[in-house]
Amino acid sequence: MSGIGVEINAETMERVQALLANVPKGAERAYMNAINRGLSRVKTAAWQGIKQVYTVQASALNAATNTSIQKASTGNLAGFVRFAGYKIPLYKFKVSPKQPGGKKLVRASVKKGGGAVFESAFIAAMKSGHVGVFEREGRKRLPVSELMGLSAAQMAGQEAVSRQVQEEAQRLVNERLEHEIDRLLNGYGG
Repeated sequence: MSGIGVEINAETMERVQALLANVPKGAERAYMNAINRGLSRVKTAAWQGIKQVYTVQASALNAATNTSIQKASTGNLAGFVRFAGYKIPLYKFKVSPKQPGGKKLVRASVKKGGGAVFESAFIAAMKSGHVGVFEREGRKRLPVSELMGLSAAQMAGQEAVSRQVQEEAQRLVNERLEHEIDRLLNGYGG
């Protein structure tokens, strides 16, 4: 999810520094806490955005994704959320038919409102029990390769999803900054 950032404008920074001038490292602590709260909501907002745009199963999305959060500190007022993982099998999106066997054409939809027919694809259960959408790699029976959808990072990086996440994080940081100022002025937070 490159390109998602939260900004605190210069006017707000001056106001926070003036209000918290008598609190040791007050402005830095207020920024840090507000940014970290915003980061905590990024994953939730990304999942909600992905589910609004894509047809992926939530369990498959969680299983295929590794999310790490680098929190801000008073010395480094920058934080980020990183989504990593592998591509999710096409079978974990909206696919019909769902059961192996039969001669029906496989239809799949990765995005809501979209879809395609895969004329040479079929649904199969492997000896391991894994069910997926497969295509033969040649004219022979084997080898076959599984068709894959997108990874969580690719879905979260899509413009509609990232814009929604950006707006949610910015709104929460602005809201939390006011809360942190009140908290520190009232003597809470060390």
